[in-house]
Amino acid sequence: MGLTVSVVLVAAGAGRRFGSAKQFQRLGGRPLLYWPLRTFEQIPGVAEVILVVAKDRTAWARRFVYRAGFKKVKSVVAGGRERADSVRAGLGAASSDAEVILIHDAARALVSRDLIERVVSAAGRSGASLAARPVADTVKVGVARLGRTFVKRTMPRAGLWLAQTPQGFRSDVVKRIAPRLSSSLTDDVQAAEKLGFPVEIVMGAADNFKVTVPEDFELCRAVFNNGVSHH
Repeated sequence: MGLTVSVVLVAAGAGRRFGSAKQFQRLGGRPLLYWPLRTFEQIPGVAEVILVVAKDRTAWARRFVYRAGFKKVKSVVAGGRERADSVRAGLGAASSDAEVILIHDAARALVSRDLIERVVSAAGRSGASLAARPVADTVKVGVARLGRTFVKRTMPRAGLWLAQTPQGFRSDVVKRIAPRLSSSLTDDVQAAEKLGFPVEIVMGAADNFKVTVPEDFELCRAVFNNGVSHH
């Protein structure tokens, strides 16, 4: 990669749709967030990881990091009420020496080293980047009527992508977008888009999905047990 990378790993969500904080569910005998931490730990270009957790989890997270032997986790910081607050807290703790900063959701536990390195390269080249997958399904716009939902129209899917993380930013871009992160944005690169920065799309991976509901966790476990994600 040749770039100094700081990673903000966001693990502060309450997991309302999951029913509990899914990043602490056990996968392969370890909390879910262990696996992305392990992957980042093994990448030479990653200089540090900032782990963002809910305020009441910070003491647990520091003990966990110490016991797991993660040397690159520079700090554990408390997240805020909204994801944007948590990301901003993580960015604030990142080293000023970082050339590229990655933001990654701990709930995407099966992220691969190859994908991370491709996102870093693209961010260094273009200023901002994200992993994404092209939309394969037909997209319908629905409208509610009489308590039911009907098709309003069909969207052309050509050019449509499903955003994933990591999302990466060159340090000069991060300085500009950090104040503009807000709960009205559904991902971090939107702040760069709004400022007119080019954002490069990197082909994501099918197993880099986000654990949002219990069914996702079962799929995650199946993929993990199948050895697809073992690095």
